[in-house]
Amino acid sequence: MTLPRNSAMGASAEHKYPLADGGDLLPSLEDSALSHLKCNREHGGRIGARKSSASQPGTKTNQRKQFLREAQLTPAAPNLNPPKAPRMGGNGPTGPEYHQNGFALPRLETARPSRVLGSYGEEAADWCKEYMGLDLYGWQRYALDRALEYGEDGLLVWPLVIVTVGRQSGKSVLSRAVCMWRLHHAQHFGEPQTILHVANKRNTAMEVMRPAGLWAVNQYGKKAVKWGNTEAGIETPEGNRWLIHAANDNAGVGYSVSMAFLDESWRISKSTYMDAIAPTMAAKTSPQAWLVSTAGDSASDLMQTYRQAAIDAMGSDDPAASEILILEWSAPMDADPEDPTTWKWGSPEWSDKRENFLRQQWANVEISAFKRQYLNMWVAHADHWLKDSWWADTTSSDPLPTGGIWNIAVESDFDGMGHAVAIAASDDLGNIVVRVTTHRTMREVDSQIAKIRREHPSLYILVTPGYVDRLKERFDGLVGQREAAAGTQNLLDLFDRKAIKHDGSQTLLEHFGSSTISRRQQGWVLSAPMGRNGVYAARAVMFAAAQASKTPRPMAMVRSRRRA
Repeated sequence: MTLPRNSAMGASAEHKYPLADGGDLLPSLEDSALSHLKCNREHGGRIGARKSSASQPGTKTNQRKQFLREAQLTPAAPNLNPPKAPRMGGNGPTGPEYHQNGFALPRLETARPSRVLGSYGEEAADWCKEYMGLDLYGWQRYALDRALEYGEDGLLVWPLVIVTVGRQSGKSVLSRAVCMWRLHHAQHFGEPQTILHVANKRNTAMEVMRPAGLWAVNQYGKKAVKWGNTEAGIETPEGNRWLIHAANDNAGVGYSVSMAFLDESWRISKSTYMDAIAPTMAAKTSPQAWLVSTAGDSASDLMQTYRQAAIDAMGSDDPAASEILILEWSAPMDADPEDPTTWKWGSPEWSDKRENFLRQQWANVEISAFKRQYLNMWVAHADHWLKDSWWADTTSSDPLPTGGIWNIAVESDFDGMGHAVAIAASDDLGNIVVRVTTHRTMREVDSQIAKIRREHPSLYILVTPGYVDRLKERFDGLVGQREAAAGTQNLLDLFDRKAIKHDGSQTLLEHFGSSTISRRQQGWVLSAPMGRNGVYAARAVMFAAAQASKTPRPMAMVRSRRRA
């Protein structure tokens, strides 16, 4: 007999580890089970009742909180203090660093490499003021100056530019300025220019173009501008075009694009950019893509991927080799969101009007939305395993020990776009000193391991299974989910005892800040939340630190008694 699909005694798929207790949204077959539909619903009801009563005094917390409480490692809200480092604007959580012209400098900023000989930024800002009447803010001029840097051949240095700032700060004006400048300066690139402007909603891109379109009508006549639903944009008499497309699988397809401008890019998928937009720039001279946005959420895979890549490059051995420019005005994770001083981090142009507006928003907007929209903070989740004091208390300038074994761990990002090489070694006090570098290719990983081997020949190298047939350098062991479960417990213990010492790397900070501890078949494991990348440096440190924490077994000794 076949039961109806909605029968109480019919079969249904159930989580072995409930989603409400930290289980995966899409569990593996090992973490799934068959259950009667009635039983499945009853299980959910009991979990809901338990979670409801957990907030009452004297009741038990859910399974995850119970686990962490028993280990005396209760997670705190993520208040990670970004350490001072080269190429980072700002002077700590008390407030941003200011330019001599009065605007706040970016908190995260890629260094200006030695190959830069000049910039078209000043020319662009002056042209916009003279011809379009756009008098740019100081921060907008600064962004143009960095984004339009060129080398000795006169071509742009940065193929990819990321600009992220709080809402209502002037992103649209900056967008309009750079698009119109490039549209009218084809002589710098030796060929006609085509600008592709995309947004999640076509109306968003149209709103940016509209004032420029009205200006073009006055300059070139009505035929120069199209406002239609299927075709929209500006075309100059010389044949240079600014096109408006919606961010979908057909964006830019069939065009050869000089500049791609992705508006509110936190809403645009990575696949749209990689599969549809990026290929359109392959044949152009000095192509450039702009990702301009306010901070998004954990589903923003495009911004998360390239933002993380830019931050990783800031902490690499050769940051000048980066091809991604990031300019981010955002509040540090440990800044008080209620303090108006904190608000200045995400608002490069500050005024009494801006402060009054944000006071109104603070009183009416939910706190996570306020952080994302006005403090420009990428908030992955409300509760985090890393206490605010742990990072600061374990930051140290102690170098790696010169003696003993250096334990190396190699881990990759889930999409294969990044690799991390971590070093961990025990010092004379029993503390675990760690360092980590990030890399884009397997060749760089091999080169880094070879470099470490030259500096310290006594190594023990661990890799994840994906490196077995790809790594040229010799390794000593494999690590996987079972080792990750033990390594997670060890990492929590090291932070709790302040027995791990790191150099305050911005890359490691971001990777730890993006991580979560979730239930797997093998236990509780440090991993990335669904829809997020960028925790591979944290996992590499976890594996290396776990190996370094192992106590060597004493050697067996045989004693004999001799008669006199």
